Amino acid sequence: MEEQTPKKFHFTKQMKIGLAVVLVLCIGCGLVYLDTAYGSGKIRSLFVKSSVTQNAGNASAGVLAEIPLDAGSSASFAVFDESFLLCTKDGAKYYNSVGDQKWNDTFNMTTPTVIQEGSFMAVGDLGGKNVRVYDESGLLYNVQLEGNLSQFALNQNGYLSLLEKKDSGYEVKIYNSKGTLLKGRVEETAGVYPISTDVSDDNKSFAVSYVDTTDVYPIGRVLFFYVNPEDSENYTDSLYASAADKADEIIGTISYRSNGVLAAVSDKGVYGFKDSEEVWSYYLTNVVDYVSFQQKDRVVLTLGDALPGEEGKEEGTVCWLSSNGAEEASYVSGKDITYLSVWKDGIVLGTDHTYTGIRHTGREAWVYQATQDVTDVIPMESFSHVLVVG
Repeated sequence: MEEQTPKKFHFTKQMKIGLAVVLVLCIGCGLVYLDTAYGSGKIRSLFVKSSVTQNAGNASAGVLAEIPLDAGSSASFAVFDESFLLCTKDGAKYYNSVGDQKWNDTFNMTTPTVIQEGSFMAVGDLGGKNVRVYDESGLLYNVQLEGNLSQFALNQNGYLSLLEKKDSGYEVKIYNSKGTLLKGRVEETAGVYPISTDVSDDNKSFAVSYVDTTDVYPIGRVLFFYVNPEDSENYTDSLYASAADKADEIIGTISYRSNGVLAAVSDKGVYGFKDSEEVWSYYLTNVVDYVSFQQKDRVVLTLGDALPGEEGKEEGTVCWLSSNGAEEASYVSGKDITYLSVWKDGIVLGTDHTYTGIRHTGREAWVYQATQDVTDVIPMESFSHVLVVG
């Protein structure tokens, strides 16, 4: 058995930066979880009554409809009650309901990732050069990059913020709902790297989280910028506020909440910033396995092992944080959590082949026992049906 990690253990710079990458990939900020390694078998999307808790070995029990997908294709979704967007590497299809396709947009992406914010959706090719933004009527605008897409986010008005990686460094870009480039910020400081960005729902400002590697230990930092020239004329480089630096921490992902506060998740805590003021904090005693910002009024965390030197919560615990940073609900699964998706009416928690629908109060709504390997379980129509991707 390995020796217990000493209480005063410090992460190395390389470990911290690696953790930042993991945090970004696990986000939130509205990301629909996807898996790009489905294998060569036929994939099916099944709509299942959520009242069905056991299939009794019958794979078709409770199935209302099926959508066959091409062999070897990955799929991700954005859902609006009974309407939904289905995205694969070959394009996006919008359905008013099962079997009622409204439009189809074809493209070719290697790693398409779907973000849903309000009535808007964005599909970005992470590591690629393309982001496409939609509403229910279809494509609104397309952004083509010279460099590679590192991270992107939407606000509720269809504004897009993104990080572009070029040979010379990074660039932060902000677009409005018509696809007009409003702001381009080149990051030139050696040893300081942008990790995550988001634009406020009032369209006036955007925030960027950075990791500063120029000291012995990394420093987590959040800066706030104005979008519009008329707001930033009295500020150098549009920078109007800087949140307190977090020494020996990595702020891996950020997202504006419905009350205008910016939530930020690091390896040691979750913080709320109102410009330069830290208005709340939530101290972490466990490793965060999954984090989601999908709901604007709350942050959802699933917890793994206790951090070194901490007592910690029970492994497999889910915590809901309100927009004011208070823990408003919790749920103890008692098992290793392997899947999380967060939606308007609640969350879906996966432990092995068991998927549990849980309201945001922490109360169980239903249990679905899968009889085959499943990659996504997505609630629809106020939890009355679920979309199962298997």
